Amino acid sequence: METHLARVLVCLAVLSTGVVRADPAPDGKPEAPPARTVLLLGDSLIVTSFGEYLEKSLNEHPGTRAMRRAKSSTGLARPDFFDWMAVGREEVERHRPDVVVVIMGGNDGQGLTDEKGKAKVQWGATGWEDAYRQRVVDFLGVLHAPGRKILWVELPYTGLPKFERKLGIIRRILREAVSAHEASKYLETKPFFTDAKGGLLKEARVEGFRKPMRLKMEDGVHFTLAGGRYFATRVHPAVIGLLGPGGGEPKPGTPKPATVAEVPVVSAASPPSETPSAAPPVETETRTREPAVCREFDAVSEAPMTSIPMALCYP
Repeated sequence: METHLARVLVCLAVLSTGVVRADPAPDGKPEAPPARTVLLLGDSLIVTSFGEYLEKSLNEHPGTRAMRRAKSSTGLARPDFFDWMAVGREEVERHRPDVVVVIMGGNDGQGLTDEKGKAKVQWGATGWEDAYRQRVVDFLGVLHAPGRKILWVELPYTGLPKFERKLGIIRRILREAVSAHEASKYLETKPFFTDAKGGLLKEARVEGFRKPMRLKMEDGVHFTLAGGRYFATRVHPAVIGLLGPGGGEPKPGTPKPATVAEVPVVSAASPPSETPSAAPPVETETRTREPAVCREFDAVSEAPMTSIPMALCYP
């Protein structure tokens, strides 16, 4: 009798707590919350080591999945070569991401065309900046959806004077357009690639390497394997931050990404530059969750990361 009474009292005590537990999954384990999705979009910086390592580190977070869609030599200037408006719409409809990460613009310092290749406005002409800004605004509109956030990663500092004059104009327009979009954030990256004196940071210590490693290829634009990993560990916290609470901790044994201080957004005009000769497009595309290795004219999505030089891949 006493045993039965004790059991009744225990049951009443449990019920009085009001605790409700989720039903377990068929295998007996609690059901995991739906994975949050991150979509990476961009040019060869996403095709190669930066995109690879960022995708990999995001997929190592429980409850987070990431995938890439990237094509070298592309941007918003030449939809006749590659239409990011159409591709961006296709990708967000397919994956319905919670966060979209974008890095592009390095190929956009040229005349703007329409989808059929008809010239609209030449680089350096009156109206180019307004026309390009409108394309950025339109692209943000294509990517946006209620509850979705967009992180636009600033084109890395190269230290190449002529190229930097052109990139300065493009960065400024991107910064202004993205900062004006309520669901978007512009991540400034120059602090990642400058030393204490403001000069170009050529080498740095990178997780997984014993000594300071060179960050860029000989072209000064594209990353070495170590440089891509260095950049990815600095962008990674900003992506996780946009995912908000529940982003999950890295799996045991995963290197902890470097923390990134909030960089204030400022607008600074850059002087115009001469129109350079356009390099021929290089057909390189990645559309996968698997690591990609950028070779001469191809991105081999199924291949693991190797030490193959990537100097022949263009942004």
